[in-house]
Amino acid sequence: MKIKPIKTIPSAGPDITEAEIKLVNQAIRSGWYERRNLHLDLLTAAIQRHTDKRYCLPTSSGTAAIHLALLGLNIGPGDEVIVPDITWTASAAPIHYVGATPVFCDIDERSWCLSPASFEERITKKTKAVIVVNLYGNMVDIEPIRSIARRRGIAIIEDAAESIGGEYRGRPAGTLGDVGIFSFNATKLVIAGQGGMLVTDNKKVYERAKKLAHHGMRKYTIEATFWSEEIGFNYQWTNLQAALALAQFRRLRELLAKKKRAFGWYRAALEGIPGIQLNDQPRNATNTYWIVSAIIDSAYGWKKEQLMKKFRSCHIDLRPFFYPLSSMPAWKPYVRSKNMRQQNPVAYRISPYGICLPSATGITKAEVDYVCDCLKKTLRVKPTLCPVVKLQMG
Repeated sequence: MKIKPIKTIPSAGPDITEAEIKLVNQAIRSGWYERRNLHLDLLTAAIQRHTDKRYCLPTSSGTAAIHLALLGLNIGPGDEVIVPDITWTASAAPIHYVGATPVFCDIDERSWCLSPASFEERITKKTKAVIVVNLYGNMVDIEPIRSIARRRGIAIIEDAAESIGGEYRGRPAGTLGDVGIFSFNATKLVIAGQGGMLVTDNKKVYERAKKLAHHGMRKYTIEATFWSEEIGFNYQWTNLQAALALAQFRRLRELLAKKKRAFGWYRAALEGIPGIQLNDQPRNATNTYWIVSAIIDSAYGWKKEQLMKKFRSCHIDLRPFFYPLSSMPAWKPYVRSKNMRQQNPVAYRISPYGICLPSATGITKAEVDYVCDCLKKTLRVKPTLCPVVKLQMG
């Protein structure tokens, strides 16, 4: 029986158990003095084993990790960094922080991740790095991008903030480039309220990032306590947050299974409805389905903002598919083309019609069924779908 909820079905949210409560309490009670970094060290070691990377650096956020990655790669004024036009603004903001220039490229129509062809078109003599983003848990097709980057001497930063636990050809998300970053923001799969992690095999990148993350201080010695060699940042993370993330990370397989199950419910409920494209999973990748997203064919006549307003009245919280960064006022100074719609056609074509369906880890089948029923009824209101539109279910 499908029951209309009294409370709003949230778009995202964590799955907290006694395991998290117990470990955080432990950190509160005894995680001080000589044990002040105990859980932080345990989490770092766990991520290191998971990624098989030589170096892992905890950071205050995923954004901070990208910032430190760019600094560790010595990227600054006069340099260009390519980034997908469709992503959260935090993927690109650190490019501005270091004084470099972001260059927005198009996305792949199925994966919604960076398009290899568009990436190659945007490369100039000033291009020093590319930031690839595993959007909504979808995995980027890294092989063609890596081939291009190696040939042109371009560093790859993998933004795996939304894809911890995902894989590409058996390799964990976060390990596909020169530097990988994770986020433990309150809405992510593994949460800590806030926090991030930088992973790499590059010793120079790691050592510079580590130094800058703590006010530019040299390695601690009695002779040089509180001695800053250069101006850095306060990008450290607390042991209390790390305790929460550690308990969550230990449940990673369980959390991934819940996400996959929810995606399966959505796929089954929406199967047979033409013109709906859900998250794509190619044969060589394993997605996390962090957020189940849908592109609704434009022929239905519903843009994402209209759907959000409609669903709010049904007590359902939808997120909009990300807007192209190049369309935002904040990024206008970096937009070179007078017609970004023509330059990045996929990004501008699908963004207006993309929605993120409720995907909190604890979502129930009854809630998914209710969301899908509301979507089906809403789409019937404007039944103008062109008959040539084909079903894409991911």
